[in-house]
Amino acid sequence: MIGRGGGTIFHLASSAGVRWDMTGYGAYGAVKQATRVLTRAAAAEWGPQGIRVLTMAPHAESPGLKWWIENNPDEAAAFFKTIPLGRVGKLEEDIGRAVVALCAPEMAYLTGATIPLDGGQANFA
Repeated sequence: MIGRGGGTIFHLASSAGVRWDMTGYGAYGAVKQATRVLTRAAAAEWGPQGIRVLTMAPHAESPGLKWWIENNPDEAAAFFKTIPLGRVGKLEEDIGRAVVALCAPEMAYLTGATIPLDGGQANFA
């Protein structure tokens, strides 16, 4: 990336670190929060070389999420009630297009941030 003048790196996190109920999610949430810290550090270190680093925290229709919904219907129902848009994102239409937009020249000043692609659920204050 340095050789070609920069680029954008994406890390994947989760709203698990800021869940309404952390029961059973301590280790997972801690790792995802650490990913956010790594993003901030990398953005500071690599910014001078034109490399932007962002964290995305998506709720997406992945096979893993589908499995979780099927195997935890009560928790999944509670989870959906916490998403203002009432659904998880479609992989291509919602998540993929956001990634493309974040790589665009118009977003060249954004780095070190967590982008919650989660229908408005998380509060990454």
